[in-house]
Amino acid sequence: MKQMKNIYILLVLILTSIGGAVVTSCTDDMAEENYYTFTGEMMSDYLQKHDDYKLFAEIVKRATASQRGVNLMDLLSVRGQYTCFAPNNNAVKAYLEANGYSSVEDIPVDICDTIARTHIVNGKAYNTVDLSGSSSLPTVNMNDRYLTVQPDTVVNPEDDQDTLYVTYKLNRSGVIIYELANDSVENGIVQPLDAMLSISNQTIADLMRDNAEEAAALGIEAANVSLFSEAMKMTGLSKIMSNKVKDSSWNPDEYEDRSVYSGAQWDYCHLPETKYYKFTVFACPDKVLRDKYGITDIKSFYDYAYSLYGNEDFYDDAALWQGKSWEEVKDNEAAMTAKGNPLRRLIGYNCLDRLGMCNHRNGLVTICTIATEQVNPCEWYSTMDSLATVKVEFLTVSNKNQVYSDNDVRNCFYLNRGDRARGDVSPGIRIFSETEGSFVNEALNGVYYTTDGLADYGKEVRDRVFNTRMRMDMYTLFPELMSNTIRDGRTTNRIGDSNNPDKGVTSPNYWFPNGYLDNVKINEDGIFLFQSQHNTYWSYEGDEFNLASDVNNYDIEFYLPSVPSGTYQIRLGFANMGTRGICQFYLDGEPKNIPFDMRSDNFGSRTGYFELTNSSSYPVDSEEWEAAKKNMHNLGWYHGPRSVFCMSGEGHEDGTNNRGSYFCNIERTCRFVLCTAQLDQKKRHKVRIKSVWAVGTALVMLDYFEIVPKSVYGVEGEGLAEDDY
Repeated sequence: MKQMKNIYILLVLILTSIGGAVVTSCTDDMAEENYYTFTGEMMSDYLQKHDDYKLFAEIVKRATASQRGVNLMDLLSVRGQYTCFAPNNNAVKAYLEANGYSSVEDIPVDICDTIARTHIVNGKAYNTVDLSGSSSLPTVNMNDRYLTVQPDTVVNPEDDQDTLYVTYKLNRSGVIIYELANDSVENGIVQPLDAMLSISNQTIADLMRDNAEEAAALGIEAANVSLFSEAMKMTGLSKIMSNKVKDSSWNPDEYEDRSVYSGAQWDYCHLPETKYYKFTVFACPDKVLRDKYGITDIKSFYDYAYSLYGNEDFYDDAALWQGKSWEEVKDNEAAMTAKGNPLRRLIGYNCLDRLGMCNHRNGLVTICTIATEQVNPCEWYSTMDSLATVKVEFLTVSNKNQVYSDNDVRNCFYLNRGDRARGDVSPGIRIFSETEGSFVNEALNGVYYTTDGLADYGKEVRDRVFNTRMRMDMYTLFPELMSNTIRDGRTTNRIGDSNNPDKGVTSPNYWFPNGYLDNVKINEDGIFLFQSQHNTYWSYEGDEFNLASDVNNYDIEFYLPSVPSGTYQIRLGFANMGTRGICQFYLDGEPKNIPFDMRSDNFGSRTGYFELTNSSSYPVDSEEWEAAKKNMHNLGWYHGPRSVFCMSGEGHEDGTNNRGSYFCNIERTCRFVLCTAQLDQKKRHKVRIKSVWAVGTALVMLDYFEIVPKSVYGVEGEGLAEDDY
């Protein structure tokens, strides 16, 4: 087994080096027949036969794999892909002693459930090579939580030179035992640990408060978020976060999984197993508040917030707080928790009503299909200041148009960082993916990160940061998707496909009955489905939504994130096909433009499409090229983005992936101008999409929206025109 393990590591390293040129993209899972599996024992056998993990095996045997009562050890005995971070006997004994248990039998079954599922990841076998460069695993464990990852160094006991070797610490508690790492079994990999993984069952607000108190007592200034935590409590945000954990009324057994024909194949769609409510908090430490803003107590915190928002009335509650002194509002709960209260707005702007992990696979951003040597992946999220949107950017590009100074740190996340391509050199607010000290930062219903400043939605930020094209993937519009890890491709025990309902499958497609997504209304004949993230199709960020109907009738309503007041183009990115339909777009109840035809018939003549690069008819950057491009825009169409690509299924001769084609040169991936409209920053605008023609289960694809201010799309001849990226 040890020899086989070393061969496996060598193969992973070789494949990693071969694939180095395409590390900026996601890769689809290989077909099952291409998996290399070991002919030895299953994970269940491994745990039960190895004496070092006897106690953990007892915990697993007491646990259930799901609410349906399936035993977890039985689940680990069947084919699949699992990673088991298995604590050894000494680790379990330390846990028993610390918690006053004399044996595993004394641990309640529900706690055994939590312990076992915390240590097992279903759907992915992680070698230690896969852990490099990540602050958390991109796949949740069976407890629906992400595990944090930190590099650690140990002396290899088998090395006479006492050489330091890199291993990893998970959840700031258990370290993978280097000399035993990467033990492969038939259905996954076992990673032995020297300690049980810690996990908090506190709500996010309580975890922040307790961590802040401990950090203050220990003098760890970088982790002390006492003032931010106090402000969350005073403004009512802590209460909101403490009261929302899970929608217990959601029961997937009231519905059925279903197959939908997408025009090329049947897509089997699961129902979400859970409906969790989760939050992400970007907390500015006390030291930064003091040194950067002069904030030393809650009153000065309020005064700073008032300097940003005191003259604004985004909400209808200004009479409660506007023009009043701190003494008048501090003990007035109605005034302090009002949506327009300046401190409530400032703190809320640094909070998201969804789980946003600091990873770039399926967390706050994704790099799937994004050419990260050309652009920085970014998303635009509604915040808990509900009429304010924040930009989250993952810094990857190192050319002069993107990195402005030595203060910009690559491979880090930022809030409201300036658009360098448009001359905005504002540094933004840096997010630290790891908290100082040994504090666990993921709670029962969310995660928090410390920052180097306070993000705000004041007039200066609105004028500057939002003076750019805002490209919003459909996935980011619905908090439930991120909070329930829909994008990570992990499914539970539902089985079946369109051709053989008894066949076990692990499809990551989903459909959402009316009521699962808050603030979304779907007619009873409509089917709203999510198709999995993969990079070989014409989908921005690799996934897409489709509207379908069994009776050729669909109708859906949802909200776009709020943006500063002004004139905007609203565009839709999609991929046309012969099996698409025709729909009508509405904004705030008013029909906009003519019905939108997504079919590929005569698409080129309807849109004026031409290849944006390498065109023989229009030499690049010639007058003819510019005129043809302008003609497309006048017809209401834009090429697909230059910075987005799809992979070729054929690949290169050496076996590596082929980046294939960029959207700018694919006729199917054009963007359509749905309307030009005046948007009001004091409201969230409602989108409605209704079928006009949906014969034969024709689908409408919803991939991404673009909200583009007139200052960007309307530049003609002077100023900085919109780029093609």
